[in-house]
Amino acid sequence: MAPSERLNAQQLLEAFRVAEQWLALNREAVNAINVYPVPDGDTGTNMLLTLRATIAAADPEQHGLADGTGVGEVMRTMARGALLGARGNSGVILSQMFSGLADALEDAEEIDGEALCDALTAAARAAYDAVGDPVEGTMLTVMREAAEAAARSSAPTIAAVLDAAVTEAHASVERTPTLLPRLAEAGVVDAGGLGVAVLLAGLRYGYLGEELPEPMPVPAGAVEMGGVEHEGHGYCTEFVVVGRALERAALAAALDDMGGASVLVVGDTDVLHVHVHVEDPGPALSAGAAAGALEAVKIENMQAQHDKWAAGHNADPERAPAELPELGLVAVAQGHGLAAAFRELGAGQVVDGGATNNPSAGELLEAARRAGREHVFLLPNDPNVILAAEQAASQAPGFITVVPARSIAAGLAAAISYAPEGDPTAVAEQMHAAIEGVHTVEVTRSVRDTTADGVTVAEGDAIVIVDGRLVARAATLEEAMLAGLARVAGDAELVTVYLGADAAPDARETVERLIAEACPQLEIEVVNGGQPHYPYILGIE
Repeated sequence: MAPSERLNAQQLLEAFRVAEQWLALNREAVNAINVYPVPDGDTGTNMLLTLRATIAAADPEQHGLADGTGVGEVMRTMARGALLGARGNSGVILSQMFSGLADALEDAEEIDGEALCDALTAAARAAYDAVGDPVEGTMLTVMREAAEAAARSSAPTIAAVLDAAVTEAHASVERTPTLLPRLAEAGVVDAGGLGVAVLLAGLRYGYLGEELPEPMPVPAGAVEMGGVEHEGHGYCTEFVVVGRALERAALAAALDDMGGASVLVVGDTDVLHVHVHVEDPGPALSAGAAAGALEAVKIENMQAQHDKWAAGHNADPERAPAELPELGLVAVAQGHGLAAAFRELGAGQVVDGGATNNPSAGELLEAARRAGREHVFLLPNDPNVILAAEQAASQAPGFITVVPARSIAAGLAAAISYAPEGDPTAVAEQMHAAIEGVHTVEVTRSVRDTTADGVTVAEGDAIVIVDGRLVARAATLEEAMLAGLARVAGDAELVTVYLGADAAPDARETVERLIAEACPQLEIEVVNGGQPHYPYILGIE
């Protein structure tokens, strides 16, 4: 049967469901594209989770959309789901594309090729308008050029519009390195742009009713990021295991095998702290009990949390409990030690997230609602969380101030300047000033061969990133740490080292000795941060 020349809401929704399937199949191929060779390639995951939240918002069984609801109403509902479900910078930009689609189709009962063409143009325009400083060679460019190609279709049927958009989207992706030098240097195309091309192709497959082909191959040496997926559903499960000769790696592997997400197991042979997201907490608790005695068990229903914000429970200071502070603080962090540090500095809510695990705008909004009575400061602590934080703030005008910390070290420095009462503007200024005075050094291992910022690295090399730029490679993590520290030590007085979950057992003694020898003027503090992926994070002030 030939596809219809007009699409109603149900047909359009089904086409988006196929697009979701196609993006899911290609998620790891998109994730594998990253300028820096660090283990945080999560663009595909963020776009997929945003798209899932978008489609879920229009589920008739869950949200009561009546049969025969027009395209315009369904798209507006989807745009709302995208806005709250957006994760990471790519997810936020994708949500703005859905906002543009919804605006263009606001009064439509059904759509034809011409209406779809106009909607794609509106989607591209909305995405550009949402970004303060648009950069060409990104997903913005791919969406715009796909829409422009669709507008040039000689016969603007739905099939012709989608054919033109998909063909040009993939061509635009291949051109992104010519527009963005850092892509050319790293030898990759833009991940977000590829995600847009995949989504449009999936929409075309869905409309035409074609069988999905084999997914794109994942580049050799890519890091599997599936274990970090966090959709806001299921149960956030935490517990402590106490025993003897505990095997951290074995328990982490068991949780991975049962399908756990955001798995984090830290500690030593006597005590392990476990964090995992699961559909059923029972098997996770059983795995812990098989290893030792359980203590401090905490289980949170993430589906219930999701439903609350999806139903429109936005931040409302008049509804906040009286016992909340006048000025609240929300921080995004991964690692039990880092979370504890933020709580000690006054954070009423610490949202689990960071590299590879970006929280949604809705989760940040809900956390803010639970953190403060009159005003809330939000610390993203990761460059890929800032847009979602700003999107959360836009849904509660005047209630949330985003303090744009781009690293854990900067966020902790800002948190020191936080006060639970007073003038919000003055407190925000103090927190901003604290961020300006901090340098961040992040040490990890390269996940692939590449060149970035003029530094050529091989898979497995120890690498160091200073204030967001790759500056050196080394044979050992400690050598990389010292190379990064040398760049910013200068007249600094204090260095705080946050030990990651994968830091060596004797890391504390090692880093204290090495830093004291290299920079004797520095006061040294070492904290067990427990963060994944980065054995050492340094804050230099």
